[in-house]
Amino acid sequence: MMILPVVALLLTTPAKAQNNQKAQQKERVADSLYRSYNFAEALTIYEELAAKAEPAEKRALDMKIICCQNGEEMLKFVSEPTVVTRKTMDKRDFFLYYPNINIAGGFIHAPEGLNTTSDTLYLANNTNTLYYSAKEVNGSWNIYRTVKGADGVWSIPQKLSGNISTAGNELFPFVSPDGKKFYFSSNGHSGAGGYDLYVCSWDEEKKDWGPAQNMGFPYSSPGDDLFFYVTPDSRYAAFSSTRLLDNPNSPLYSTTMIVTYVVDYQPDPITKALSAKEAANIARLRGAVRTTTDKERDSITNAEINKALKEVDQTKVNSPMDSATVVKTQNYTRESVRCRNLKKREKQMVARQQGTRELYTEVEERLRATEDSVMVQIRKDSIAKITKIITDDENALLALRQQIRESEITIRKMEEEFFNSGVVVPSSRDIELGEEFNAQEEDEEDEDFNPSNLLNDRAKVTDIENFNLQRPKKDLTFKILKKGWLAEWEDLPDGIIYQIRFMSSVKPANVASFKGLSPVFEKEQNGRYVYSAGAFTKYSEAQKQLSKVKKLFSTSQITALKDGKAYPLATARKEESQAAKKSKAEPAGAYNVVISGLERLPEVLLHTIKSATGKDMAKVTSAEGTKYIVGPFSSKEEADSVAKKLEETNSGKISVEQVL
Repeated sequence: MMILPVVALLLTTPAKAQNNQKAQQKERVADSLYRSYNFAEALTIYEELAAKAEPAEKRALDMKIICCQNGEEMLKFVSEPTVVTRKTMDKRDFFLYYPNINIAGGFIHAPEGLNTTSDTLYLANNTNTLYYSAKEVNGSWNIYRTVKGADGVWSIPQKLSGNISTAGNELFPFVSPDGKKFYFSSNGHSGAGGYDLYVCSWDEEKKDWGPAQNMGFPYSSPGDDLFFYVTPDSRYAAFSSTRLLDNPNSPLYSTTMIVTYVVDYQPDPITKALSAKEAANIARLRGAVRTTTDKERDSITNAEINKALKEVDQTKVNSPMDSATVVKTQNYTRESVRCRNLKKREKQMVARQQGTRELYTEVEERLRATEDSVMVQIRKDSIAKITKIITDDENALLALRQQIRESEITIRKMEEEFFNSGVVVPSSRDIELGEEFNAQEEDEEDEDFNPSNLLNDRAKVTDIENFNLQRPKKDLTFKILKKGWLAEWEDLPDGIIYQIRFMSSVKPANVASFKGLSPVFEKEQNGRYVYSAGAFTKYSEAQKQLSKVKKLFSTSQITALKDGKAYPLATARKEESQAAKKSKAEPAGAYNVVISGLERLPEVLLHTIKSATGKDMAKVTSAEGTKYIVGPFSSKEEADSVAKKLEETNSGKISVEQVL
């Protein structure tokens, strides 16, 4: 009776293994379709496999299903950037080879206090804002921002809003040269798989970055796409991708290399719906062959713009221009290049429209020439599709021409500013808007320009000098936890503080030895390490907790500090007592909020007074005018808080006065 189950097991195990092998083969086929942008076909196979898969395998297949669904949507918005060059790089330092990256900023070693395991960060020139990615406790990476204040101290880093932060990873933050676009890589937002590239626009009203938008194909891909960057002249964009290297069945497969692409930068690329085959072809990002006179002309222009920017680079400039003039010059050069690129795109779109209209005419003639009902319907469908393409292209062309008009207006305003301030318009001979280069210029060669050289120079990584980071305020309330924690000595507040000294040793102690006491402060004295718990502002509070600490460390005792330095305990208690007596001597309700400069109080102010204070209000008239007095308040802090609320109504003059 025991034989039958064993025989059945022997018979079913090979069958199950065979089924698993078939499922793996199907998944490999689907993976290949997915990498080729055939998302619909891959989706069908993934869904079939997920319906029969075990829970652990199903979760992985469900993620692939979501990526295929996202990919199908992204095929509706595909752009066609012009590829200038590309190069295979080592993943460890590919970002250091981006073109001209040290002109508008530089890479720095991560300063202490930023809580990031990334060794290298990018800091732009002419900005007091540093964006960087840091690893959270849960293992995910998020982007933080710290701002340098007027005193030279950097603010406490803040994680970016939910428009950017997700439960996944956000890496490689970069702000465009004009400060209006924020680019980053993420595997937590909606995408086609791996890391995709995203962009946010600055919301001036909210003073924050707006919602993240996937940059779409071909910038994003089924592979990992990282670090979108715009050159200082806004002429080029660079980004890196594993799209050609992440297929294990390909001879190009590599886990250590990545391909960096340089393309003509389009701040607002025109997108259109494409088939999977068309999208896959564009996504290969093959370098363009420089054969036409337009390409030669663009090559000349690129070199001229780079030379113009080098002349105004603040780190190399020899002219006496001030920083404001340098920025205006860079903005003018940038906008000029942008305008020229827009006109180039306009020319390309007009040519494409002409071809589409010719195709429409040809199909229409074939429709009239056939009587076959099936062919009639096919050609009618084709005409409908071509008509939609023509309409979409016309709308896109209208939008593009509006951008050109706005750009030309901006340039004219810049030129007027230069003229009014007596500054020569930069590169005026080279940057002529609204006019084509003459035939002689089109035929010229620029021997210095070679697109492949854009990815050859390695940027340096330096240290940022005098990086002072504002320290976050920590909760120093005394507790006994499961696991204690060690605070920094600098976290102690100024003034008189009491602590409970519980341990000393010749070597630094570990957190486990604190037996849950927190916060604990370490001080090295005479070759020994002394450990004290708490930061009590009153001796009575320290006395209350002393018995609890003595149960853990019998030799514990109370000590005193003043402004972070050791202070006699008796002197500290005496000063505390004197301060308490002085506080009691102050009359209750010693401060009033005074509103002056108004004959009558507006309704909004009356409502604010009533809701914010609940205090009485008196009207006093004198030779100096009418005053309204709100109070009394028991402390100046309370009165200041009320005054601040009243100031928000913008009514009259608000002040705080002490009652004598």
